[in-house]
Amino acid sequence: MQLVVAGGTLALLLAVWVGARLCRIYAPRLPGVRLDAAAACLVDQAPDGGGLRLFACVPTPEGGPPSAVPPPELGAALVLEVAAPGDARHIATLTVAAQRRDGRTVLRTESWDVADAIAAVLLHLRDRTGLTPSVHFCWPDRHPLAQWLQFLLLGTGQTVLLTRHLLQEAEPDPDRRPIVFVS
Repeated sequence: MQLVVAGGTLALLLAVWVGARLCRIYAPRLPGVRLDAAAACLVDQAPDGGGLRLFACVPTPEGGPPSAVPPPELGAALVLEVAAPGDARHIATLTVAAQRRDGRTVLRTESWDVADAIAAVLLHLRDRTGLTPSVHFCWPDRHPLAQWLQFLLLGTGQTVLLTRHLLQEAEPDPDRRPIVFVS
């Protein structure tokens, strides 16, 4: 009898936990975005014809070079880093700061949810400049099942798919929606 109660309790906890993880996909909560003076100046100087190209990469320790360098065919792409704060709190308004590191311009912000932050920054840049920004991701070299398990168990991963989904939810018009590239 005790084994049945323990098993039922464990199954209920597991079902609630998995449900909460999956609900995260369908409940977008895009934060507000504020650009610091350097980032605002950089974005306002974006070329009219070329658009804004961002390259999302894993954050590096402060002052270190970007963890990945945009390929040469992306030209003057900006590097976008979203660092997760240690206290895992929801940040209502993201502050995006521009930095120059190793010859690259890095836009850096903090958010507990990387996909939400990337989508919010892209939409903010689109609204500010009138250009359709694009973001380039490197696809991880792991099996898709391993990625989904990582997402379910740890709440991390699936950044590309979640970013694309959040952009589709926030902007139904495909002509105005920021573009997500995966390589």
